Amino acid sequence: MAILESRTKTGISWVKESVTLFRQSPRKWLLLALVYVSVFMMMPSLPGFQYFALVTILVWPIFIAIAARMYKNAELNNSEDISGMIKIVQPKMSTLILLGLTCLIYGIAVNYFLNADIQGLTILSQGRAEMSESQIEMQLQKILPFLLKLTLFLIPLMMATWFSPMLIAYNNYSLAKSIKSSIAGSLQHMIAMSVSWLVLTLGIVVLMLAAGVVVGVVGALVPLLAQLLMSLLVFGCLLLASALMLAFQYVSYRDVFRAAESI
Repeated sequence: MAILESRTKTGISWVKESVTLFRQSPRKWLLLALVYVSVFMMMPSLPGFQYFALVTILVWPIFIAIAARMYKNAELNNSEDISGMIKIVQPKMSTLILLGLTCLIYGIAVNYFLNADIQGLTILSQGRAEMSESQIEMQLQKILPFLLKLTLFLIPLMMATWFSPMLIAYNNYSLAKSIKSSIAGSLQHMIAMSVSWLVLTLGIVVLMLAAGVVVGVVGALVPLLAQLLMSLLVFGCLLLASALMLAFQYVSYRDVFRAAESI
C-alpha cells in the first residue's frame, strides 16, 4: 500500500513538473509541439506523403532526444542553440536511426497481423451508407477487439521507446541495452507513469469540455464561427497535449535513470 501511494505521488509530481516546465515558455513549447504534430502526425497522413512517413519514423528518435535536451536546458536555464544540441546528438545518430528502423519493422509486423481487421474496418467505412442498422451494429462490434489487439501491440512499443532515445543519445547505451532498459524502467514505474498519463489525459479532456462550452456559446451567437473555433480548439488541445507529453517524457527519464547530469 505504501509503495502504491509513493508511486502515485511520483506520477502526480511528474505532471506538476511537466506543467511547470511548460509554463516557463509556453510559446516555445507550443512551437515545438507544432513541429512534432506537423512532421510526425499530419504530413505522413497527407496523400502523396506515404513514403515521407517512413522517413519520419526513422528520425523520430533524434527529435525526441533533442526535445529532451531542450527541456533540460529550460529546467537549468542553460543557453544552447539547436545546432549545439544536434552536434551533441550527432555521434549517436546512426544508433537512433537504427532505433527508428526497429520501430518501422515492428510497425510493419503489427500491420501484417492486423491486416484482416484493418481491411474489414475499411470495407465498413466505405459501405456504411448501404448497410442496414443491424449490419452496422454487428460491424461496430468488431471495432472493440481490433482496438484491444492494437493496444496490446502498441504498449510494448511505447515501453521500448519511451526512454531509449535519451539512453542512446546521452547515456551511451547500445540499441539492445536501451530498449531493454526502457522496458525495465517502464515496468518498474508503471504505476507512476499510468497515473501521469491518466491525470494529463483527464486534464486535457476537462480543458476541452470547458473550452467547448465557450465555443458553443460563441457559436450560438455567431454560427459561422462555430466550426472554425471548434477546429482551432481541437488543434490547440492537440498541441498542448503534445508539449506536455514531451515534457513528461523528459521528467520521467530524468528521475527514473537519474541521468540529468548526462544530458
